[in-house]
Amino acid sequence: MKTNLCFFILLFYGLYAQAQKQPDFEKKVRFGVKAGINGSLFTRNVTPTANSRRTDLSYFNRYVRTSMLAGLTADGRLTERITLGAELLFNSRGMVYREKNNYVVIVDDDGQEQQAYNNFNYNIDYVEFPILISYNFKPSSYRLFLSAYTGMAPGIVVNSKTKLRYEDGIDGDGGRGRNETLPLKYVNHFNNSLLAGIKVGDNTPFKVNLYGDFRFSYTLLPVFNRLVSDQGDNLDTRMLTCSISVGVRF
Repeated sequence: MKTNLCFFILLFYGLYAQAQKQPDFEKKVRFGVKAGINGSLFTRNVTPTANSRRTDLSYFNRYVRTSMLAGLTADGRLTERITLGAELLFNSRGMVYREKNNYVVIVDDDGQEQQAYNNFNYNIDYVEFPILISYNFKPSSYRLFLSAYTGMAPGIVVNSKTKLRYEDGIDGDGGRGRNETLPLKYVNHFNNSLLAGIKVGDNTPFKVNLYGDFRFSYTLLPVFNRLVSDQGDNLDTRMLTCSISVGVRF
């Protein structure tokens, strides 16, 4: 991880130094900011809470977790078609489970009882350092640019927890269901993701450039590091993420 971080810092600094040498009218290095939303999903079932020991997960339904990303970017044009990029991102990811709750009663406006559910929201926040290589389908002289890219994104976990949210209603003892936030244990503190995506946006000189970024990522390492002796049903779980973001280049 230290090697990846040092390489990222040197790359970002190299792009910055190169940018200082370029006149505005022929700028080859652009810095910027970006923000967007994620839709992420684990590749297999995992234990829904940090403390439970459940063996039957068939009654859990999996749902995509919607979250956010934001960060800094740097793009250096190596040739007319090839661009090298580096990013520093806060990237919130995870997944949502839902199970039936038969201890809570919900009554609709017509007096009919409705099924209640418990929602387990997995929240894993990463600080990531994506390094990208892009191919530009249009020359740099065009007003619009369209590029496809691939790369790697080493990441450090800075926060992980499970949010258990009950439906509003009355439980079997006549009380309200109690929401809980628990630590999400056995999360790998470091991971690396394979990236692929498309960017499209404005490419005019002298101005701030706006672009859209559509990205898919897949974690190359397991999300969890539970040992087999510690109920290893979380082992070999990867994460798929689809991201849509908007960025500005200066």
